[in-house]
Amino acid sequence: MVISGIINQLRNDIRRITLNLPRSINEIILKRRNRLSRDVANIIKITDAAKNYLHKKNKLNVCIEYPEYRTGNDCAFVQVPEIFAKKPKKEEDYNIISLDEINIFLSKLVNLPDNDVIIDVASFLGIKILTVSGFNSKD
Repeated sequence: MVISGIINQLRNDIRRITLNLPRSINEIILKRRNRLSRDVANIIKITDAAKNYLHKKNKLNVCIEYPEYRTGNDCAFVQVPEIFAKKPKKEEDYNIISLDEINIFLSKLVNLPDNDVIIDVASFLGIKILTVSGFNSKD
């Protein structure tokens, strides 16, 4: 009798915790998303040259993430994030920030530095590429 009473009490406690859990997680996610959008608006900057380049190429989605380079069966992890003019495959793994009609998908694995992150365009042998600066290898 005593054991069945304890088991029933544990089941009730688990149900109560489970019912309250999604609301708590949603509140945490919303608070983090709101905090992130306010902080990122002050940290990430897009130069006019980058805006013009993205509008000209009609690429209004950019992705900032840690690239993964594979050679054979080996995988090399790069510690500095890179930028790609594309939409990520799994949007749920990214925070989305919109600046000047450009959607920036920031990987949740990327830690923002204290200084400004600048999205710019560079030219090498006449080929224009997007660059992101402001990250250190230790970030």
